[in-house]
Amino acid sequence: MKKFTTIIYSACFIAMLAIFVIACNKKFDAPPPYTPPILTPTLTIAQLKAMHVSGSNETITNDDIIEGTVIANDSSGNFYKQIIIEDSTGGIAVNIDDYNLYTSYPEDRQIFIKLKGLILYDASKLIELGASKDATGAITAIASPVKDNYVIKGNLGNTVTPKIIDVSDLNDTYQNMLIQLNDFEFNETDTAKIYADTSSSKNSVSFTLKNCSSKSITLRTSGFASFAGVNVPNGNGTLTAIYSVYNTSKQLVIRDTDDVQFNNTRCNGGPAVQTTIANIRSMYKSSDIKLGAYKIGGVVISDASNKNISSGSVILQDGNAGISVYLGGTISYSVGDSITIDVSGDTLKNYNGSLEIDSYGTTPTLVATGKTVIPQTISIAQLNTNISTIENTLVKIMRAVASGNPTYSGSNVLTDASDNIFLYTSSAALFANNTLPTDTSDWIGYAKSFGTTKEFQLRNTTDVTKSAVNTNSGDGIELTTSPFTLNFDDIASGLPAGVFVKLSASSTSLGTDATYSTDQSSWSNTSSGFKNYASATGLTAASDATSQDASLNRALGVKQTSATGFDPGAAFVFQINNTSGKTNLALNFLLQSLYDGAGRTTTWQVDYALGDNPTTFTPVTTSPSTITTGSTFASTPVTVNFGSALDNQSGKVWIRIVTLSATTGSSSRASTGVDDVTVSWQ
Repeated sequence: MKKFTTIIYSACFIAMLAIFVIACNKKFDAPPPYTPPILTPTLTIAQLKAMHVSGSNETITNDDIIEGTVIANDSSGNFYKQIIIEDSTGGIAVNIDDYNLYTSYPEDRQIFIKLKGLILYDASKLIELGASKDATGAITAIASPVKDNYVIKGNLGNTVTPKIIDVSDLNDTYQNMLIQLNDFEFNETDTAKIYADTSSSKNSVSFTLKNCSSKSITLRTSGFASFAGVNVPNGNGTLTAIYSVYNTSKQLVIRDTDDVQFNNTRCNGGPAVQTTIANIRSMYKSSDIKLGAYKIGGVVISDASNKNISSGSVILQDGNAGISVYLGGTISYSVGDSITIDVSGDTLKNYNGSLEIDSYGTTPTLVATGKTVIPQTISIAQLNTNISTIENTLVKIMRAVASGNPTYSGSNVLTDASDNIFLYTSSAALFANNTLPTDTSDWIGYAKSFGTTKEFQLRNTTDVTKSAVNTNSGDGIELTTSPFTLNFDDIASGLPAGVFVKLSASSTSLGTDATYSTDQSSWSNTSSGFKNYASATGLTAASDATSQDASLNRALGVKQTSATGFDPGAAFVFQINNTSGKTNLALNFLLQSLYDGAGRTTTWQVDYALGDNPTTFTPVTTSPSTITTGSTFASTPVTVNFGSALDNQSGKVWIRIVTLSATTGSSSRASTGVDDVTVSWQ
């Protein structure tokens, strides 16, 4: 298929971007390489298992050793405090009372088991190794402090090839061995379900799998598996699993979803099942796959008519996920068209760094037209960090400047306060030769990776609008459609128009202009200032700095210290141009207490003032009546009803969230965030 590719970046851009920081060339001593022990197995796993009498248990008294390769561990949570090892004769489960066993015993590691003192037993007919008996006579796992006395690590890099088995030939000799079944699938009625129970109960779930000859077997998955919430696939193919038994029932346990490659057409050829783009994206691991019987749907966010997209391709967005689909031919779908595509048997691939479905020759079904996809407002730094999940979805970058070529054509650079990204426009685009705007502008488009390069693409020139200017004395908030909302997710680019931060505020003064830092800051940072914090929404008090930095949900915040004007006097200020024709204004926002380590409590109030240079501020009643931040992590919804106080004002209206009294308590002061501010009216 013919597609345009990114042109070679001009020498001036290479020179501009090739600025390297030369680090210290200090070398550190490397730890010595691990030397596997010299041990010789005295029993095969099959010989060990032959010593067991069903329903009984045997304490091993001889100095025997078995050797095997780890084929399963606790890495996905589907095996608990257990590793499974296999040699050429059989497999066995080894129970170890410890967590994160996969770090010491990864799949492919050779393992020696010193058997003396261990107990051979069966759990519902499944043969396992344990260590001792508790007061009830139950067999316990090998205790963590002594596990190295029994379980000895060997070398890495060992391969165990799954045994290809006909399901009717499975018997106890295959217990805890890695097997492969071909041409299996989930029952059609189960294909809309997930692998296991993700509720607080975390129940295990069993599915019946069948092949095209109607032979069947049970697949069982723990509710604690990391993939419990993943949809089971709607296709036919190869299953790799650990063979297990529960009394007389034969069952399988997978290590993770890579073991289930059901990407071929089902036994009966269909029908295709509707699924999400997010689910399709989750199927891709590291190589091309053939999709099962699926249909996807979404809204077209690409603009074929302006030709800044590969011929024959369409970008489709469904919720927060998007993907490129190559259909071939001439694309006649417009921005806002809602379509469905049968992708059964199509290929999901990595095309030059981004996911794509090759659905050549397929004709989508047009469902509706004129649908609107609201772009996610995001900084370039956030886009670069999260491009693997954000790619091919509609985003908006605010207050960014383009530079480079005199026209759109080729590779330019788009820069906001947080970072930069290449702005790529095909030479075939109808606007390729238009003059590149150099004003500070807001840019709508979608991003993707091209090789190792991250690129942002526009659909057409209406995706670029000049940014509203925010100065301390400039334009305020224009109330157009109720409710007016500020979510602060783009504050890496600066404060929104009409939003100000102030120090030394009082009941008679707005205060003095404060400095706002666009850089992401952690909640525990002790320096004073107005900051770009991660919102509490979706995070917890235990969320570390890495989790906070990765969060796309941002809040406008302040860290109070004893520095002049912060305690008291810190204020978040909203300037509204006027309220002409508007009545019954109401304010809603989240007041967030973000630092569990704070010892002091800050009390906030909401007040308002009128006019260009107000000297009188009127406090208003909030719900809850007292709003504070301090030592307890919280996100408190606050509601304010102004009644008729702000009705039909032809001049400026000022609303503040302000602290006018000193903090109480001792030690550190609060890290406070404000998020999801809405102003509504009638």
